[in-house]
Amino acid sequence: MSTKDLLVCDVQKVREKWGKTEADVKRDVEILKDWLKSQKHLPEIPSDNMIEFILTNCKYSIERTKPHLDMYYTVRTVMPEIFDQNHPSQPDHQAIYELMDYVVLPKLTKSLCRVTVIKFKEGSADKLDLLNMLTYGTNIYEVRVNEDLVMGEVFIIDCQYFNLSHIVKFTPSVLKKYMLVSEKVWGSRMKEVHLINYPNSIDTLMSVAKGLLQKKLYDRIFLHSSYDSLLEKIPRDMLPSDYGGQEKSLKELIDLWKLKFEEYNERFDKLLKLRVDEKLRPVALSNSEVLGYYGNFKKLDVD
Repeated sequence: MSTKDLLVCDVQKVREKWGKTEADVKRDVEILKDWLKSQKHLPEIPSDNMIEFILTNCKYSIERTKPHLDMYYTVRTVMPEIFDQNHPSQPDHQAIYELMDYVVLPKLTKSLCRVTVIKFKEGSADKLDLLNMLTYGTNIYEVRVNEDLVMGEVFIIDCQYFNLSHIVKFTPSVLKKYMLVSEKVWGSRMKEVHLINYPNSIDTLMSVAKGLLQKKLYDRIFLHSSYDSLLEKIPRDMLPSDYGGQEKSLKELIDLWKLKFEEYNERFDKLLKLRVDEKLRPVALSNSEVLGYYGNFKKLDVD
């Protein structure tokens, strides 16, 4: 496998799911590019691939896509603690390799969703900074917006070494930032979350989650007592060999992603400098439009 095979997708099938032709997409992308050109506060016109990625996540609504494209740049000023340190060569990114396995799987599910595996390593709780984890996740998305197109997101969380010391780090402030980036920037649509190797205390964690999440999202969380149970949801040819699958191991995939990040080195260099010029923004952005939006997790848009 080469780095070119890390994100296998079928653009035509995704478009067909939304009833869109190539001509439809080109028209919508051009409309958005014309709008972007009128937004003098933005530092660049993004690639067609990036525009289509976010347009797809916004269900091909041009009006819904506009604020997401704006926020892609705006958030870099709002959250310097994340975006001033998000180059893959920097310590915040590199630290993740020692503390967790965080990798996107190459193949899509039958429903054209992308699967991400997250596994905290033994003894990682004391050293783990969840903002570094968010930084790493945004870097994966920086690659994906240029190479991927999906109908939704699926997560596999390996809880083998996940414990109370990890849980207490998920403060409301950190969670709010996660939700802001995921929802307001990328427009991610969560379809399923699969928990494996979970501890006996999972019932307590699920009770907390039930109180925080919409019922629709809570109902998309699945507990698997064995890998066989997981295989009923995720095809064997997609799963890493660590979980009885036929895909490369987590380590092999992560090593390939390290190479993929190097291929995007020039883009990450540029991202460190991209900032909005608020003096040129047509309508001033209020703080409530950014961080105040996620005061209640039950307001999250779940389709």
